[in-house]
Amino acid sequence: MSDWKEYKLDELVEITSSKRIMRSEYQENGIPFFRSKEIIELNSGNEITTELFISKERFLEIKNKFGTPSYGDILLTSVGTLGVPYFVNYKEEFYFKDGNLTWFRKFNNILRSKYLYYWFSSPVGRKALKEITIGSTQPALTITGLKSLTIHLPTLEEQDYIIEILDHLSSKIHLNTQINKTLEQIAQALFKSWFVDFDPVRAKVQALSDGLNLEQAELAAMQAISGKTPEELTALSQIQPECYAELAETAKAFPCEMMEVDGVEVPKGWEVLNANDVIEFNPKETLKKDTLAYYLDMASLPTQGCSPDLPILRKFTSGTRFRNGDTLFARITPCLENGKTAFIQYLPEGTVAWGSTEYIVMRTKGIIPKPYSYLLARYESFREYAIRSMTGTSGRQRTQLDIIETYKVVSPSDNKLWESFSKIINPIFETINSNTNKNITLYNIRDLLLPKLLNEVI
Repeated sequence: MSDWKEYKLDELVEITSSKRIMRSEYQENGIPFFRSKEIIELNSGNEITTELFISKERFLEIKNKFGTPSYGDILLTSVGTLGVPYFVNYKEEFYFKDGNLTWFRKFNNILRSKYLYYWFSSPVGRKALKEITIGSTQPALTITGLKSLTIHLPTLEEQDYIIEILDHLSSKIHLNTQINKTLEQIAQALFKSWFVDFDPVRAKVQALSDGLNLEQAELAAMQAISGKTPEELTALSQIQPECYAELAETAKAFPCEMMEVDGVEVPKGWEVLNANDVIEFNPKETLKKDTLAYYLDMASLPTQGCSPDLPILRKFTSGTRFRNGDTLFARITPCLENGKTAFIQYLPEGTVAWGSTEYIVMRTKGIIPKPYSYLLARYESFREYAIRSMTGTSGRQRTQLDIIETYKVVSPSDNKLWESFSKIINPIFETINSNTNKNITLYNIRDLLLPKLLNEVI
């Protein structure tokens, strides 16, 4: 590091913000408009959950006069959750909120923007940002403070080498995150197909209505369950006869008729139940006061995906308690609207953890697979029902537990279907947990490598 040179940031890059956009200029479509929340989601590799837009005309006016973010620029969250960097690679044009985010652009020829991105992510970068943070009730990073930061720079060749190593780790993390997202989408689609839309039942009903026999109707149900064509099912019967036989048994367990219950069409023989008939809400768990136990706060619950941040050990005082296989469902504004929900898988066996009283614990009963509670909690209709039950002041409304317990669910009478659902769903969530653990390891490796690669002492 002896030959590395020290610079102030404003010697290396232009540090600025956006032009002010008034709330009255927000639109339902147009050019995406990002705040800290959206940048944090993009940085995490997630989809944007709340979309704001400004008009194309206003965007072009700003772009032509002042410029707009482009590939390789960096945005840094500067109010609220501080210091989260985003390396701009968003494929569409967008603009952002002044004050919420600081914009780094027009890098000179001795600094790679990706190097600065990793520096912000490093322990020394986070420490430097903390030292220039102002305010206590509303912490913030100022442009003046950011300009004063100093950074030690290696040669461009060394920067490129460091970036290559860290990009390799980041790409593995991104791949695991994308796989998990796809797996969860598959799980949600299966949940909706079986227990909301009743696709296998409707496939049978339609086949019989078309004059086909029962065997052909069950083949139609097998197609609905597997998504395979008749030709692909024939191939499956020859290549994997055990899988084909199991699929046939699952299809056979679905009814061949629909009936009406309380004005709702459901599979014949299935029960229409309250949610608390299949799920235990806030189950009783014992933790002695001052016991050292894993703790999870509301901020650790994800808005997308099922995996929360790692819990920390803290002496138990009072709060909600949960175990592996439980779902944590945020019950307050704005956390419920933001989708904060988690499925717990990583606790040591038999461990009771605890956390905020502002999330509800959901635990499936009997033979019903544990991920069912999470899939229900993520289901749009259930969330809307929970939101409608909210009471309290506009800034702190809460979902009423006794109301969401009455949400209507439809349960099959044949346990074979729950067993089949478990065989499909449980491995999906086990894989998600495995990928999450791999990412935790990769994050730890990256955090250990960052200061070493950057030759910085914390």
